[in-house]
Amino acid sequence: MKAKLLTGTAMAALSVALFSQATSAATLDDVMRRLDKLERENAELRKQVHDLRGAPVAPAPGLKGNPVMHARVAPSPAPPPGPMIGGMPVKAGPLGPIIDNTTVTLYGHFDLSVDGLINSVYDQGTKPAIASNGSYFGIRVRHNLAAWGYEGYAVVGQFETQVDVASQPTERASLGTRDSFLGIEGPWGAVKIGKEDTPYKKATSAFDPFANTVGDYNSIMGNTGGDNRAEFDWRMSHAIWYESPIWNGFQFSALVSPGQNYAQDNSDYSYGDYFQCNGASTRGSGSNFPGTGGAVPGNIGGNGCTDGSFGDAFSVAGTYKNGPWTAIAAYELHTKTNRQGDDNSNPFTGGAPIVLPNGQVVVTGVHNEWASKLGGGYRLHDWLGDLQFYAYYEWLRRDVPPADMPFNERQRDGVFVSATQHIDKWALSASYAHAFRTPGNPAVLCFNNAADCQAGGSIQANLFDDSADMYAIGARYHFNQWASWYVVGSHLTQGLGAHYCLGPSGHGYALCGRDQNNNTIGGATLSAVSTGLTFDF
Repeated sequence: MKAKLLTGTAMAALSVALFSQATSAATLDDVMRRLDKLERENAELRKQVHDLRGAPVAPAPGLKGNPVMHARVAPSPAPPPGPMIGGMPVKAGPLGPIIDNTTVTLYGHFDLSVDGLINSVYDQGTKPAIASNGSYFGIRVRHNLAAWGYEGYAVVGQFETQVDVASQPTERASLGTRDSFLGIEGPWGAVKIGKEDTPYKKATSAFDPFANTVGDYNSIMGNTGGDNRAEFDWRMSHAIWYESPIWNGFQFSALVSPGQNYAQDNSDYSYGDYFQCNGASTRGSGSNFPGTGGAVPGNIGGNGCTDGSFGDAFSVAGTYKNGPWTAIAAYELHTKTNRQGDDNSNPFTGGAPIVLPNGQVVVTGVHNEWASKLGGGYRLHDWLGDLQFYAYYEWLRRDVPPADMPFNERQRDGVFVSATQHIDKWALSASYAHAFRTPGNPAVLCFNNAADCQAGGSIQANLFDDSADMYAIGARYHFNQWASWYVVGSHLTQGLGAHYCLGPSGHGYALCGRDQNNNTIGGATLSAVSTGLTFDF
């Protein structure tokens, strides 16, 4: 109303002035000069009116400079009296924006690929496929506490979920399936509670140039027995963890996850889960989902978590990143890991232990499993651009008595190396992973032919070599810091007693040696090619 009144007043004054000045002007030049003066005065009045109405405010820049507005100040309780700018408290600490109370950020990642899958298993062959890979969407919040007297502190939270862009979504794509937490950060670091990639996993996440592709190093690294999950490259549920500040390139992190399992041998679901076995991939091996080939086929209920379900978990890592050098050391422990599904000895299912033709009894039982790794990297500049090297060695162990060692496929060493040459917007990469032979293997695997599979799989896997090698090569072109195109080729060879897969972690699916009845094929040769597009916002 005030703006309209000023506008009307200005127009009336202009009309009266024009009439008065025109009738008393001695010459036409006098009239024109006075008209110019009045026009300038009118322009100033219009500017004042515009200022009163409020000039439009440009949207705040989003994540990574995206022009779409992703952040805004959310409503918060009124702060105590203090320095204010525009009604918001002034933040004087070292963290966050200068003026901030609660910041809400939307972010996401697209990664879709077209794949060619080549499987040596007799009834699988070669086939095309399209994958969603590690696509996700998230909401991140940060509430600054400086205005309330907690200088340098903030409450932080995040919800992140997988997005099945190309496939039919399952419970994996429900809200909070990925890193999700609530915590407090300050000058001493951060403490968070929720679910998160373990420090063990994150310690070497930058080492793999083919993460979430068919060349992902989880085909072997962090993977205790092959198949389609990497137990020591894990996002840990119901966890609490600490992340230290970075001191001269050094950082330390530690995580604890209580097993909170209904059963003493961890064969049941954890409190609060009710459907997913702890330590199992969603609807995958060990999940107890119907039709997954678990120890209790077709069962949804307790005491079926006998394929890797563990109790309390502990994970720690130390990293050093300074200049061209990177160094890491990490350790993780899974207590009372249940492998009764391997020997059919779960008393709740009425199973009887497997007895081999030579009279040996397969015993795997419930024992602790742990892993450790040491590695590093170096970045140098050659005549083409930056050249990055990474390598690490890994120890996987299962604490079983010596008598059970012939059936222990969870104990071995592994090694991984990668190199990436950067040339302008291109990154050319290659990697190699090797799984050393294990002391034994409890699985009865069928040989790679139809007759033996149909006969029930009479070949005992621990009689054969179960080492494996995975090779990957590829290129990535960066359009800018948000979008890229890539192409990857991978090749997995393994002994007759091994059953590793391609793409078991992050890729839209795993390529494994399985027949039409989901029987595991030992020694399958697996290859794949993939090209995809990524976009971050």
